[in-house]
Amino acid sequence: MIREIIIALIICFCLLIPVCSGDTISVVDYTEKQVNLSLPVTSIISLSNMATEIICALDGGNSLIGRPNSVFPAYIDKVEIVGENSRSPDLERIVQLHPDLLIADGMLSDDNRKEIEDAGIPVIIEKFTDPARVIIITENMGQILGKEERAGEIVDFVNEYEKLIDSRTAAAKPDEETSAYVEWNSAYRAASTSSGYNNFIEKASGSNIVTNSSVQYPTIDPEFLIQQDPSVIVKMLSSTKECREEDLIKEHDEISSRSELSSLKAVEEGRIYILSGIVAGGMRSVIGELYFAKWLHPELFQDIDPEAIHEEMAERFFGQELENAYAYPSLKMDLSRK
Repeated sequence: MIREIIIALIICFCLLIPVCSGDTISVVDYTEKQVNLSLPVTSIISLSNMATEIICALDGGNSLIGRPNSVFPAYIDKVEIVGENSRSPDLERIVQLHPDLLIADGMLSDDNRKEIEDAGIPVIIEKFTDPARVIIITENMGQILGKEERAGEIVDFVNEYEKLIDSRTAAAKPDEETSAYVEWNSAYRAASTSSGYNNFIEKASGSNIVTNSSVQYPTIDPEFLIQQDPSVIVKMLSSTKECREEDLIKEHDEISSRSELSSLKAVEEGRIYILSGIVAGGMRSVIGELYFAKWLHPELFQDIDPEAIHEEMAERFFGQELENAYAYPSLKMDLSRK
């Protein structure tokens, strides 16, 4: 029995590794489809801003010939927009550009994928909101672009902080002090335990007050929130829109001013936080994890500044400074518990 399990694990592991043969490479994407590519891959269309960031971190965006409406890093404004996102690709233009590869997320419909593939364009679909999967994507794209060393640098950077979070929260047990309510985009739309954002709570050794195995983002009754009385409230904003600090402050003040929530522990103790979804996916998801870890366990992460680490990542892998706001309150402030 043990032998069979080991063999099965080896097979699964091998499916995740790109297979090179002469001038071709085979990659198994998130949909478990094997995608065969001819090398070298010199032209790519991305329909995901998170995929765009990974490609830019690997080759400075030199291979990109089409993109979604993302704006980071700044130099991609020179690349043609071929669709707002994976849900709404400009199929005619994509076929005209005929890239060596198109990469998208799960919003790309089966019909659109088929139309693109029927035009002779290989398509990779990936899940960029799973930090563990992002490591695989980065390594795969490193192989595809011939940037294995650069991919290794990115993975090492991310893993350094992944391991730091794990080592510091190892002894911490989720309790009433780490109960969290995560709100996504609109008032009382909660991120349940079956949502992707629950991974951030669990990574930070916290407990999600909204347990639901069938609905990822249910709309909850304020009375339920009052009964659960979470220690921390995190409002997650869109993953496709860059924010200014005043945008984050507005969201923070809106939650703070909800009269029905005035008696909540998180409100009374000032533990309401706003986070851009941009740092909750792709290679920057580790930044989101660091924010969650510090918000849920400030005593364990007093010396860690996620904003500074984010700035280091932007400079090192994108060659630019951060110009927008991603979290509020700023963690350059003292956020130790009152």
